[in-house]
Amino acid sequence: MGVEDEVTGKNAKWEYELYDVLNKGNFRDLDRLEELFLRYRFGNSYLSYGKFETEFTPLLNHSDGRMKPFAHRGGWAHLNFNSKHQVNLGWLDGVSPRSTTEWFGMDESLGLFYNGFQPNGKMADYHEFYPSSGIGILNYNFRKDNFKLNFYDFYQDKVMNTIWAEIGYNLADFNFGVQYVYQNPFSFSEDLSYVNRYVQPGENGQVLSSQLSWGKSGFNLALGYTHAFDTGRFLFPKELGRDRFFTSISRSRLEGLGNADVFILKAAYHVPKPDLHIGIEMQQLQGPETGKFEFNKYNVDESFQINSHLSYRAHGFLEGLNFNILWIYRRNHNHTDAQSIFNKSNFNQLNFVTNFNF
Repeated sequence: MGVEDEVTGKNAKWEYELYDVLNKGNFRDLDRLEELFLRYRFGNSYLSYGKFETEFTPLLNHSDGRMKPFAHRGGWAHLNFNSKHQVNLGWLDGVSPRSTTEWFGMDESLGLFYNGFQPNGKMADYHEFYPSSGIGILNYNFRKDNFKLNFYDFYQDKVMNTIWAEIGYNLADFNFGVQYVYQNPFSFSEDLSYVNRYVQPGENGQVLSSQLSWGKSGFNLALGYTHAFDTGRFLFPKELGRDRFFTSISRSRLEGLGNADVFILKAAYHVPKPDLHIGIEMQQLQGPETGKFEFNKYNVDESFQINSHLSYRAHGFLEGLNFNILWIYRRNHNHTDAQSIFNKSNFNQLNFVTNFNF
């Protein structure tokens, strides 16, 4: 895995993510305390403090696709008033990013991974330039009959604020959903050098994502479309989680892009016995141009991608055991030179994952 490519000078990416990406020679000392918390329950609500698996949000999440998923540290309040109204409040001051073995404060975590490019094409270098004390989360969920509303406000101290609103409506066998995101940077970045900024002043990431799905008798079909506006790049630290837009799939997220369009077709089928899930996702990304960085933080190309997956959940004596197979095919539309595709595109990838939950 440590052999460097002769052209790009880079080595393996996803293979190292099975171990510790911050200590690539470490293949043995991989233990990590992921959960240790106090929890007080009252009614259908609770308060938690410590290290825990964060309640699902579309940005901060577990993303359990590696040996070590994302884990977060802080306080969390889940307030379940009744079947219609729920509120989640959180303040997180630490994280152990996916595929790592250590814990970091929020001021250390930003920029641990690849920093990408600034809009002017210069390499970004923002690690340890933001003395952030943490990230606050406000979430309100409303359910009534066939309608649902999810609202999130992510306050990342010293960095930016992100508002995420999502609505969904069920009609017979159909479901329609819309997501809208708006981001606003804080003034702290203005005092930093251009290359040391995580987000540039005046950048307002905006995203609109929609999905129409149909489901019946174990079969589900969905069409999705996402547009990232040209008001700025959509940004959220890779060290904290993965974005969950309707068009987000494994190996292809929207983070780092602006002025882009994503189309997706998804189909899935569930066989109750023997509890088998089969699915396929076909995604088309349009807009990004390599060498043009204003809305392209990671210098990616327009692409086409297919994900197909098969999962099996055991029952009886082997209850808790599940197997997952994921095959990914991705290719660029315009550029196929080594720098444009290495660890990014033009590959076939087969993943086999076994989990035992107890």
